[in-house]
Amino acid sequence: EWSSSFWAWTTQTRPSWRESKIEAAVIFCVFGMTGSTSVAVVRPCLKNFLGLDGSMIDGPNSYRVLSILAVSPIYAGFLLTFGTVAGRHTYFAAMALKIFGRFMPKSVSRHLKPPVCKKK
Repeated sequence: EWSSSFWAWTTQTRPSWRESKIEAAVIFCVFGMTGSTSVAVVRPCLKNFLGLDGSMIDGPNSYRVLSILAVSPIYAGFLLTFGTVAGRHTYFAAMALKIFGRFMPKSVSRHLKPPVCKKK
């Protein structure tokens, strides 16, 4: 089945981005797409649903606070999604857990464990 072969591909052990230029390029592209997409999604939502318009420089304080609070979890979700599609689920799942862990109490976040790659 294609889903099990895709999952095996996206969770396989990969070289560090420091050792492989291809890994570095894939990871940097995923981070770039994730940042752009999360901001492109949050800004219209703040404007259309809450009536807040502005920017981090010129906007009201409520826009700044809500933007930061909304972008972070949405960013983590997109990061995991784009990272999985790029075949790097294990790496980006650990990154997403770090981001989500910052919004949780220490008693909860210390129990979050990143996925472990299966050794072949």
